[in-house]
This record gives sequence, structure tokens and C-alpha cells, in this order.
Amino acid sequence: MSTSRRSSTASASSARSLAEEHHQETVRSTYDMYIKYHRNPSKQTEAIGEKLHVRSRHSQFPMFRNVEKTGVIYATTRATEHGFTATDPTWANMGQGAPETGAIDGAPPRSFELSIDPDDVEYAPNTGIHELREKVATYYNTLYREGRESQYTADNVCIVPGGRAGLTRIMAILADTQVGFFSPDYTAYEQALGLFQRITPSVYLHRNPNEATMSPE
Repeated sequence: MSTSRRSSTASASSARSLAEEHHQETVRSTYDMYIKYHRNPSKQTEAIGEKLHVRSRHSQFPMFRNVEKTGVIYATTRATEHGFTATDPTWANMGQGAPETGAIDGAPPRSFELSIDPDDVEYAPNTGIHELREKVATYYNTLYREGRESQYTADNVCIVPGGRAGLTRIMAILADTQVGFFSPDYTAYEQALGLFQRITPSVYLHRNPNEATMSPE
């Protein structure tokens, strides 16, 4: 056998080994994520656990599921343990963002008084107030769809109180399906996917964690 053929065979074998290692890592990550949120794993999940030689560990209070602190909640909790407060100028909340809430030099005065009509205290529509949805649609049309025949309307907009609430609404309407998400990424993806047993989550691992970052430029 020539040197070039031996080198080619070795390279192919190494590539297969790396691919198999990556596959096993992905399966393990998916399994661990599923077990964190499901007290009663399916037979298929138990079979995967046996192949991985791991057993799920359940809480002594089986009526509660395990919800771990992740992302912003984890970061701010740890920071608070070390003295963080939102009013301490020596701290900056880089995990959640630290918007300027005080007076800005040169800015016009702001009004801090608001008059609310009693009718506005009623429950809002599930998808949000129509006027607000129209404004959001106009905003996106102006920024991203100028000159296009297709334009967003209020019917394309749903107002939610936060990212997790929005993701949970989307997951709630999905039937039996498989949904993939990157890791590391926004931790709410993992948590939302773990809430519904009819959804099979698939983890796509960043081989280089820097792939999930944005350039300062």
C-alpha cells in the first residue's frame, strides 16, 4: 500500500471517529436536557439512557419537577449573593442589560404621570391591543419591508410579556414534531422545549463556542 493511500485511509478513519464522537455528545446533551424536565421518561428515552449507561435521578418530591436556574436568572442570583443591587453604581448588569433609567443630559424633560381610564384596566386581548399590534407591524415594515409587495399587518403580530412566554405559546401549538436548537444559546429555548412531551428536542452543538458570539464591529 502506498503512503498516500495509507494517509487517506487514516484520515477517513479519523473523520468517522470525530463524527461518531460528535453524535454521542449530541445524544448525551439531548438526553440530559430531556431528563431535567420530565419526571416520567418514555421507553425510548429510557433505552437511550441505558445505551449511555446513565440513570435518571428523581426528586424526593415527585409532584414537583426540577427547574434549574439558567441564563440571566442564574447570573443575577449569583451576583446578588455577592452584593449586587440594581441601584449600586459599582455593578453593571451585563447579562440582562443595564439601560439608563435616570435623567440624560440635554434630553427633554420626561413626564412621570399617567392617567388610566378604568376601561383600560380590563384584561387585554390575548394577542395584544390592536392599535399596538398595528404600530409594531408598521415598525417592521418601515425597517425591513420597504418597497416590498408583502407587508405585515396587525394579524401578523402577537404581543407577549417576554421571550419565554412567546416561545411557550409557539410550543403549545406544535403537534408531535422534532425541534432543534443550538447550544450554547438563549437558555429559554431549552426550557421551553422541555415543557411539552410531544416535542422531541435536538441539540446542535457549537463546535466552537465563539460561533454564538457577535463581532464588536
